[in-house]
Formats: sequence, structure tokens, C-alpha cells
Amino acid sequence: MLNRRALLLAPLAAPTVVHAQGAAVTVTDLVGRVVRLPRPARRIVLTQGRIIPVVALIHPDPLSLVVGWSSDLRQANAPEYAQLRALKPTIDQIPVIGRGPVDTISFENILALQPDLVLLSRFTMGGPDGGLARRLDAAGIPCAVIDFFADPLGESERSLAVLGALIGREEQAAAFNAYYRARMDDVATRMRGVEPKRPVLMHAHAGGTACCFSAGTGIFNGMITAAGGRNIATDILTGPMGQLSLEFILAADPYAYVATGGPFGGARGGVTMGTGATVQDARESLARVVESQGLSGLSAVRDGHAHGLWHGFNDTPAHYLAIEALARWLHPERMRGIDAEASLAELNARFLSIKMQGTYWVDLR
Repeated sequence: MLNRRALLLAPLAAPTVVHAQGAAVTVTDLVGRVVRLPRPARRIVLTQGRIIPVVALIHPDPLSLVVGWSSDLRQANAPEYAQLRALKPTIDQIPVIGRGPVDTISFENILALQPDLVLLSRFTMGGPDGGLARRLDAAGIPCAVIDFFADPLGESERSLAVLGALIGREEQAAAFNAYYRARMDDVATRMRGVEPKRPVLMHAHAGGTACCFSAGTGIFNGMITAAGGRNIATDILTGPMGQLSLEFILAADPYAYVATGGPFGGARGGVTMGTGATVQDARESLARVVESQGLSGLSAVRDGHAHGLWHGFNDTPAHYLAIEALARWLHPERMRGIDAEASLAELNARFLSIKMQGTYWVDLR
């Protein structure tokens, strides 16, 4: 957590610069490193396997590029991994380089795979000094830092532009970024001058831990603000995540309660969301969390402002869907004409080669 916090607080790099000269590519990545490739990458190592759905926004067969990856997606998201296996039955044969945290990644395993590109994040580049990136540079293996987690609203467009250039999908990245910007600007216009900034409790990984782990100054906080809300956790938490007491929550009595969930939901007492989850699964598990964690007395629960949201929105440019959902819940009068299922269907039809199929938001009632 200390390493991640240091990375989250690191200064942002200058705007991304991309130059294409014939087949050769020169890119300035998210942290200001110049990356040169003789041609678009075709043998890629992912230090975070969970970035595959992001690559699927701009590439028709993202798994065909992967010659090695971390096991984070396989270990943490069994339904999504099963979906990938159905698309590529040989997926289990892709070599694993570690679990995802930088201290588990095997530099030697990366070297053995002879990739033409290693994709790093702020979390896997090797700490504030970029240790893993420096070792790869010294070995002559091109690597680039992109990130959709640390500052999703500020860095997703630049990261996708870098990714598109590196794999020869600049036009597709530009098309998605234009679409993303239009959706974000539409919400911003609708939220302009909104009063009040309605208080929100974002209960992260709800039910998986004691009440209540929450998003602080980072990640989901920007989404809440963009949706015309005020994150009550920032009254207490100074870091990106942390623990709130039940007493504080009950006293704050926020306008809206939003529990995040994922594939781990039912088994560990959390909210079941994401790939393969049904609305019934999500709603029933959300109801159990609200009751078991002593939150049923909140005005948000009584007044119909309690909801569930897929936690995976914290690491993909598709987070604009989460912002639309939050804005609908907080200010429905300003979001007239925005249909949640239509937004998801359009994303699947226009961009994603690996479709989002499941439940990604739900109302308690």
C-alpha cells in the first residue's frame, strides 16, 4: 500500500507525444519515457493481465498479442478468465511471469519470452524509481508505462493513445477516445452548476471486510465528483483508500449508498457483480451486505438510494459507464435520455472485441 500510494502521488508526465515514421513507432509514455519500436508490437508481455479488456477496446484479437502475463486476472476474476478461455482454449498455455505486484514478477521469465514490448503500469514499473523499467531498458527490451487505475479520469485517454500507437491501432484508439470524451463532456454539461453535491458513501469491496472500506482521495472519488456527488470518505481519509467506522457512516447518513462488488461476491459475503452475474444475484447479495453490516438504517436504504456497482470500473476507460450510473442515481432529472443498457450495448457493438456480458450496476430496489 505504501508503494502504491507513492506511485499515486507521483507527478504526472508531460502530454503524450506519438510519432509514426513508416512502420517505426516513437512514443512518449505516461511517465515521460521515450519508447521506440521498429514496428508495431506483436509479442507483448503484460505485467497486469487485467489490462486485456482495455486492449479489447481497440484490437479485434487482443489475446493473439500476448506471449506472457501476470496471473492476477486468472486468480482474481474466474468468470472473466473463463470467458477468455472460451475465446482462446489455449489460454492456459500462456506463460505466467508473476502475480501482478512488482515484487512477484520474474525478470528472468520476461527475458526468456523475448517480447518486443512489455506493458507496465505505475504499480508494476518498479516503484517510484522505475526499477523494473530500468532493468528492461538495460536488457534492450522495450517497455512502456500506461495506467488506467491511479488517475483514471486524468490518464486514461493518454494511456490508450500510447497503447494504440505501440500496437498499430492509433485510429481505433483515437476513435474510442473521441467517443469517451463526448460521453464525459455530456455528463459534465448536465452536471454544470448542480446543487447540492449530494453526499455519497462508496463502500469498496462491500461485505468482503468489516464495515466499511471506502475510496478516499483517489480512483472512485473523481467519478463521484464528476457525477455531481460528494464523497463523504474524504472528510476522514487522506489516502486513496481506507477504513470508515460504522458510527461515522450512520452519523453522516449520506444521500446515496453505493457498494462495489465483483466475482468474489457470494463466496466471501460480498456483492456479486461483473461478467456472468445476473441482476438477481447482484440485488440479493447487495441486500445481504446491507443487512449484515448494519447499514439498513441509512436514509439511502429507506429512500431507495442504495445501489451496487462493478468494482472493475476502477481500471478501464469504460469507467464513463460508472459515472453515468452514479449521475443517474444522484441527479436523475439531469440524466433524462441516458439509458444504461443502451450505453453498454453501444460500447459492445462499436468497440469491444471481448464483450461486457453481465451485471455492472444494480438498484437495491
